[in-house]
Amino acid sequence: MSAPDLTRRRLIKVGAAGAMLGMLPGCSPHGGDIPQAQSPLPFKPGQPVPWINWAGNQACQPLQRFAPDSEAAVVDALRQSKGIIRAVGAGHSFSPLVPTDDSLISTDLLAGLISHDPATLQAEVWAGTRVQQLGPLLAGIGQALPNQPDLDYLSMGGALATSVHATGPRFGPMTDYVTGLTLATPTGELIECSASQQPEIFQAARTSVGALGLITRMRLQNQAAFDLVEVNRFENTEDVLDDIDNRMAMHRNFEILPLLHSPLCLSVATDLAGPDDVPSGEDDPQAVNTLRAAYEAVGWLPGIGSATYARLLDMLSLAMGDSASSVRVGPSYRIFPHVRIVRFREMEYTVPVEAGPACLREILSTVRKKNLPVCFPLEYRYVKGSDVWLSMFQGMGERGGCSISVHQYGDIDYRPYFAEIEPIFWKYQGRPHWGKLHTLDAKRLAALYPAHWQDFQEVRRSLDPQGRMLNPHLRHILGV
Repeated sequence: MSAPDLTRRRLIKVGAAGAMLGMLPGCSPHGGDIPQAQSPLPFKPGQPVPWINWAGNQACQPLQRFAPDSEAAVVDALRQSKGIIRAVGAGHSFSPLVPTDDSLISTDLLAGLISHDPATLQAEVWAGTRVQQLGPLLAGIGQALPNQPDLDYLSMGGALATSVHATGPRFGPMTDYVTGLTLATPTGELIECSASQQPEIFQAARTSVGALGLITRMRLQNQAAFDLVEVNRFENTEDVLDDIDNRMAMHRNFEILPLLHSPLCLSVATDLAGPDDVPSGEDDPQAVNTLRAAYEAVGWLPGIGSATYARLLDMLSLAMGDSASSVRVGPSYRIFPHVRIVRFREMEYTVPVEAGPACLREILSTVRKKNLPVCFPLEYRYVKGSDVWLSMFQGMGERGGCSISVHQYGDIDYRPYFAEIEPIFWKYQGRPHWGKLHTLDAKRLAALYPAHWQDFQEVRRSLDPQGRMLNPHLRHILGV
């Protein structure tokens, strides 16, 4: 089998060859059927139309909805709103940051490029701009984001609010690319801020979980447009962890997706593309469903299920040898993201960089020893430290932090699995991602942000003394 034939889709199907029995009734716990996630709030005539997030685990029925298309309209919406006000972008947060039954303000119509400077490679954009819209817009002016998460459905405002990040120890979270922004406060005031203008508001607003108001626009520090080559390989997880410092130094961006109940991981190495780089294979958005079919075919077998599943995945490794499973080449904004069509729920914590390997090993060991019935791959990434007050990477310096993500399929109760794993993150002083699921309250979160927790609280009180931006979840995590 030649290297170009070793696509990710083909390899996973090799490993899951014995799992085809799972498609027959009675051969898996679900009889071969994978139920679909259901809406938590169905529409009822005469009642407010529900808002539901992408994952289908958060919902609300706001009495007021606003969709402003200008800053003047944002100010009007804030002044007309009643009760608790929450802003929403793409709805890709798993945690309950958005839900309110009072006033919901969508930023969808605040999208597009406002201006740019070819000399400084800066661009000003509306906060409702989706990352997938931003890529082509910046390419049209010869610019690109320095780094980008593998999910590009997010709005830029939402990315700032939750300190969204990509991977690569030379790159901080997306908040670090912002050199200035405009914040609309609950009273309808527009505040322009940057490192030199209203610097405390600027620091608080760059990661605020939407507790200060609504960001309307932002100025980004970009770089000249560039092409990337991404190489995906199946490797032994322990081999990669033993060589992790070298891998991070060797590649512009690097991450691994460890496969549960298996010694294997998918490594993803991304570098600047050269003239000889050509694509091969393909990116398969259904791969996690194929893994699930394999696990459900044999994972339920008493005493031998997980071991049998691991052997199926070993077949994948043998079939691959040292060849790449897929190679993607193209403009950065097309290579960074991957299609997400399988609904899931996610928990992510960032631990100090030196604790990353031990934390990951303990998670994998716990899943194996307790034979937890899960097969959705983990995600393991390094990110440069940040100075933004409530960024998960604040104070972590040049060595940065290690972010580890845990996932569960959207139609399966995630809580038992996450409850087993979350205390492991606490053991390593992990900080939870603001947009993902966790159980920490304000007291425990404050201890994780000793440098600027109170600074943020003071800015929040000054801009929103009545707490109009605070839904129950924000009150819980901020201690208001």
